[in-house]
Amino acid sequence: MKYFLTSLIVLANLNCSPKFAPDAGWGLKHWVLVEMKEVPVQQSGGRKDAYIGFETPDKRFSGNGGCNQFSGTYTVNKNDIKFGEVRSTKMSCVDIEFENTFLSVLNSVDRFEQRGNEIRLKRKKETLLVFRAQ
Repeated sequence: MKYFLTSLIVLANLNCSPKFAPDAGWGLKHWVLVEMKEVPVQQSGGRKDAYIGFETPDKRFSGNGGCNQFSGTYTVNKNDIKFGEVRSTKMSCVDIEFENTFLSVLNSVDRFEQRGNEIRLKRKKETLLVFRAQ
């Protein structure tokens, strides 16, 4: 009986371990947007390329839409992901339409798929955003 209870406690702790969370490998990486709605996103190699970063222990995200900084919270479970309300600075830029579309699309995501150094954010089976770790 003692062995059985010890095994249950160990298994319970394994299930709660952050290393088994679906987003465990996302933190401390700079995920650059490389595709939106099946269209490649032009990269400049500069600090204004659209990107997202994840603070996995707190389930928070932040990034840049190409002009403005944004942040918020997210929930993840297996292959499901939901981004909470996105907060953003409000500077006006030449490519503001791109940024508005990007943030709107981000808000409609409900699933994800990770392939190597890419995260594909989806709505049902449709890939909406593709990020590459850099």
